[in-house]
Amino acid sequence: MRRLLPSLLPSLLLVLSLSGCATSPHGRAVYVVVDTSGSYIQAVPKAARIIRYLLGTLEPGDTIAVARISSLSFTNKDRVAAVTLSRRPAQADAEKRAMAARIAAFVKAMANRRGTPYTDISGALLEAAHFLRGTPAARKEIIVVSDMRQDLPPGAVRHVPLPLKRVSVFAVNVIKSRGENMNPARYLARMRMWDTRIAKGGGRFIIVHQLSRLPALLRAS
Repeated sequence: MRRLLPSLLPSLLLVLSLSGCATSPHGRAVYVVVDTSGSYIQAVPKAARIIRYLLGTLEPGDTIAVARISSLSFTNKDRVAAVTLSRRPAQADAEKRAMAARIAAFVKAMANRRGTPYTDISGALLEAAHFLRGTPAARKEIIVVSDMRQDLPPGAVRHVPLPLKRVSVFAVNVIKSRGENMNPARYLARMRMWDTRIAKGGGRFIIVHQLSRLPALLRAS
């Protein structure tokens, strides 16, 4: 038996290393939240272009989900579509095409609707965070296509921590109001508020000032 142990040791180490790889985080998960409140609903086609770009960057095994920001968004009822791509490339490509078709249908449906009266960004971030925590991805991102102006309905409580440990949150197409153009301090204070909230939850807040910069910022995340 003592003679067998040295010869078995390399095999045991190999098995242990492979089992460790099987349980370690891997891949990427992206959650896109699209503001459909007020007049911002008109930006949904721009959000669809971002989603199509993201689909082109995903690898087999990666995950993508898309949801709306509405009046009360801490719910999976606002989720438009979600998929974890097959590890078979041909199947993954088919799943990407199916996701693109669902997003096209979403854009068409939103074109005939009025924006919701309130904007629950915190609820959407909470829902995205809980979804991402359920994936094994090593790299997790939330893309927020919104002006980042939260307006909660009466009675809504959102003073809770955002569980965003090691999650990068990208704010895209943040439109400044006329008042913020008159007084930039208001815009800067609003962005600092989101940066502070997301940092307290363990995440990073990145403002994408130019859409053309999004690919480079995602690669650097």
